[in-house]
Amino acid sequence: MSRKYVHGNRNFGYATINTAGQTPVFNTPVMLPGMVSCSVEIDQDSEAIYADNKVWVSAKGAKVRTAEVAFRYITPEYMALLGFKQNSNGVYTDTGTFVPHAFFFEETVEDGETGDITHRLHIFYNATGSEPQIETETDEDGIEAREISVSYSCLDSTFVKDVDNEYCQYAWIERDNTNATFYDGFQNAVLLPTV
Repeated sequence: MSRKYVHGNRNFGYATINTAGQTPVFNTPVMLPGMVSCSVEIDQDSEAIYADNKVWVSAKGAKVRTAEVAFRYITPEYMALLGFKQNSNGVYTDTGTFVPHAFFFEETVEDGETGDITHRLHIFYNATGSEPQIETETDEDGIEAREISVSYSCLDSTFVKDVDNEYCQYAWIERDNTNATFYDGFQNAVLLPTV
C-alpha cells in the first residue's frame, strides 16, 4: 500500500444552474483564480429510537454541509452570485440575490514512496454563498494580501443523481489512468456522477 497524502488547492471554479428547460442543467464553468483555502463541515443529527428497553434503531437526519472558502480576489461576476447588484453607474450594492450554483476545486494527491502526483476534484452541486467577509489592514513594512471569506450552504441538488437515483450535494473524483479523459473535462462541464 502506498503512502499518499493530500495538499494544496487550485482550480476553483463555479457554474450557474440553467432552469430554462424542463430539466435544470449547469452552465459552462467559470474559473476563478485566487483560492487560498477551503474548510468543509458536515452536520448530521441522529436520534435513538427505543424498543424492548434498548436502542432499537438509530434514525439519521439530513446532512447539512457548509463550507468556508478564502480567496485573494473575487470578480464582480462572481460577486453577483453572492448578493451584489451592479447599478447603471458602476456602483455595486448589497441588494442583489444569492444565486444557487455549483463550485469545485482540486487538491494535489502525492504518493510519498513513488513521488507520483495526481489530483482530486471536489464538487458541490447546489451551494449558495453568503456575502463575502472582508477584513483590511494598513500596509506597514510590506504588502500583505488580504483574504476574502465566503461561507456556503450546500443542499441536495434537485437534478444531480448518483447511480442509485439518489440526489447528491457533493462528490469527489481522483484522477487516474482510467478516468483521465473524463476528469480533464471539468473546466468545460461540471462532472456528474452519471453520464
